[in-house]
Amino acid sequence: MIVRSAATFSSDLPEDEIENEEGTDFIQYGGKSVIEAIAAILTRLGCVVDPPEHAYEHGWDMHLAYGKTQLWCQVTLIENYLFFFEESSRSLISKLRGRHDTLYLDILTRLAQELGCDPRFHDVLWFRTEDVMQTDVPGTTEPVSAD
Repeated sequence: MIVRSAATFSSDLPEDEIENEEGTDFIQYGGKSVIEAIAAILTRLGCVVDPPEHAYEHGWDMHLAYGKTQLWCQVTLIENYLFFFEESSRSLISKLRGRHDTLYLDILTRLAQELGCDPRFHDVLWFRTEDVMQTDVPGTTEPVSAD
């Protein structure tokens, strides 16, 4: 099974960056409106979502739970949006064996379907985390596949 927990996309939502008066540095990095929209989707899908936190040059992140599964996601604005959706409660043994919680796979798949249908998000492509910034690796619309 291949699990792609990173995505790239564009969005019609405001970029919402705030620069200092001189325009030389960011006070707030972009992506807040995007992570808030994703938080609303995840809440509707049954997750308990903590408020997003500013992660400075990494954009915005948040912690959430789906059943007993603890999750973390991050949105970073770099030309387009870069999105990571990780299973933070995953054990070391599960990582070494390449196993994922079924609840994580379920919510990842359902979130991908929602993002793919939501008119605010465009060109959503999923990647394995290590491949997300590789120009020679094509993304896919499905985050979970048999092979």
